[in-house]
Amino acid sequence: MKTKLLLVLTLILLTACSETPTQAPEKTNVSKTIVDTQLNALKAATKNVEAITVQIKKTEKVATEVSLPSGANLYSQKCSSCHGKDAKKSALNTSQAIAGWESSKTQQALNGYKNGSYGKKMKNIMQGQIVPLSDNDIKLISDYISIL
Repeated sequence: MKTKLLLVLTLILLTACSETPTQAPEKTNVSKTIVDTQLNALKAATKNVEAITVQIKKTEKVATEVSLPSGANLYSQKCSSCHGKDAKKSALNTSQAIAGWESSKTQQALNGYKNGSYGKKMKNIMQGQIVPLSDNDIKLISDYISIL
């Protein structure tokens, strides 16, 4: 994106600087007017580039924020298909509804599933869901479940 921005700026500068009068100016005032016009065009182009740069930075920030994992996103990807969108569903009619569990309780359960020390019938299914998650992912999911 920055390469495209530099290319656009270069083209604008070349265009602004390449505009020359068709006839040689007879007076100094005419030359000064042409230089002033080109300087004004250059200043305007610089302002446009600055505005585009600000917009690019805002867009990059939003893209970064969207790509970061959140408890809601992780829950939606890993948990909601069995536990329901609001975590009030008994997964496969076997588990407890987990909505509102304290974050620490959920973290203990998820870490237990991950290391194999927790769970009964759902142990194998849950391990497949939890093993790829980092400690931070588990905390994000647990914190999210606690507010449901």
